[in-house]
Amino acid sequence: MRSHIIIALAIAAGAVLAASTVTAVMAAQGQSTAMTVGENRKFMDYKDGVFKVRAGAGGPTAPLTAFFPQTAHIKAGETVVWYNPSNIAEPHTVTFVFDEAQWANFETAYVAKNVEGFEPLTPGENAEPVTLPGPDGQTVIVAANARSISAAVVSSDGTATYLPPNGDYTLDGTEKYVNSGFIWPEGMTPPGFPEISTFSAKFEEQGTYNYICVLHPWMTGAVVVE
Repeated sequence: MRSHIIIALAIAAGAVLAASTVTAVMAAQGQSTAMTVGENRKFMDYKDGVFKVRAGAGGPTAPLTAFFPQTAHIKAGETVVWYNPSNIAEPHTVTFVFDEAQWANFETAYVAKNVEGFEPLTPGENAEPVTLPGPDGQTVIVAANARSISAAVVSSDGTATYLPPNGDYTLDGTEKYVNSGFIWPEGMTPPGFPEISTFSAKFEEQGTYNYICVLHPWMTGAVVVE
């Protein structure tokens, strides 16, 4: 029988703790904010069919929780690339929720379905526990939602698929949920998290695609495909 260790872990709190630790170290080293709000608002990098968006910016003295630019205007068939240029280990997400029922919480209650698996306590919830290798062949079950932490897609039929870190995804307009996972500044991903520093999405269909950073709900953006 495969044994499990169940751990209740607040991933969001862990991310904040990691960010606070790095903040203290960087502040002690005298590092300053990378760019001002005004400089980031002027940021524009759009060429050869690729539109780049900064997911957050700044540093330990003044981290910026916004997308720069907030709205990306592109043509059908072009790509948007999000990256985190901050010099503090504060993550952001790029999350498209096309079906409100598919909102993915960070922390989720699970029930043991059988000796081999777990399922959300709330039926139909967009959730799946994080699993990690443990000692002596055990599996560590983390009571957090892998679909909010990792790059994931829920298709029109409700099938959940995980994307490779820093992968490219093509939206066809039928998805219920598309998530980048936690995007960290390059080289600053804390142990235990997927090493994600970019997220790329190609848009085939015209329309307006609104998205949000679920770590900072006021942090919203849009892709307008013409």
